[in-house]
Amino acid sequence: MSGRQLVIASIIGSYLLGMGFLGGTIVSAIRFDQRRAVILSELEDTSRRVCGKLMLLEHDAARTAAHR
Repeated sequence: MSGRQLVIASIIGSYLLGMGFLGGTIVSAIRFDQRRAVILSELEDTSRRVCGKLMLLEHDAARTAAHR
């Protein structure tokens, strides 16, 4: 290989390596976001259920206190 071909091959190799790292980073971020979305939706559902139960307890406590 001549010096020019070696430089071109090095540039192309560096470009492909950089694109590989970038692509891997993007795929990793997408997978993380998908898992995060699932976890956050479960957390939101659980929070709403707990909030609803707490509101029912508060309502029952207020009704009980009003009857005394």
